[in-house]
Amino acid sequence: MKSILSFLILILILSCKPTESKTQLRAENIVLKERIRILEASDTLHTEAAVELQNMNVVYRGVSNPIYISKPNTLSFEAKAPGLTKKDSLGNYNLNPGQGNTIDIEIKSKLKNGDSLTEVKTLRIKDIKPPIGTINNIGCGSMCELKLKKEELTDAIIGAKINEFLFDLNFYVTSFKIKMPHYRTIKIDGNKMNVRANDLFTLLIPNDNIVIFDISVYIRGRSNYRLKKIAPIIIKIIE
Repeated sequence: MKSILSFLILILILSCKPTESKTQLRAENIVLKERIRILEASDTLHTEAAVELQNMNVVYRGVSNPIYISKPNTLSFEAKAPGLTKKDSLGNYNLNPGQGNTIDIEIKSKLKNGDSLTEVKTLRIKDIKPPIGTINNIGCGSMCELKLKKEELTDAIIGAKINEFLFDLNFYVTSFKIKMPHYRTIKIDGNKMNVRANDLFTLLIPNDNIVIFDISVYIRGRSNYRLKKIAPIIIKIIE
């Protein structure tokens, strides 16, 4: 736009009558330059702040969501929201949302014409979907059955995971329960099979079914976040 108006200025200068004074030409030039400045400022005002996420306009509660924020054609800008922290000067932030279904990010910017502008970007907050239990890092949820040898249960490690999730969550199991044929339910503290469970595993025979359930898990660094109920591990003993 600026180049077009500059061209118009040149045309006006070349088309002026010889009788016009240099003072008049200077005055007209000043007026046109002021129009250019106003138009440039107007264009700047219509450039909105951009907030880029990895997953549309959704952020997850219980994790640190990476966010990129930019505000073109400004001298500077500042972004604020509960749980929002700045990582660097390139527009990278982390957002740890709290309660509620949405969160507002307030972006205050200083424009090139000296004015200030405040915008609000609203993002949706979603809870982390329920994890599934794993044994030695293997798990497929309550809708399927793992086929394992009884020897594979000895000293096995119980964990949790979420399939096809954007973030790598650091789950830690604090306790779980085991139900085996002909035996009462066993509760184990920690994430590893204990001596009592290992002894009972030696008595299992092919086609016996085992269920590992009530898996208590928290996210390292976010122990106060309450995860939804974890899908159990269903096992069938094979040769």
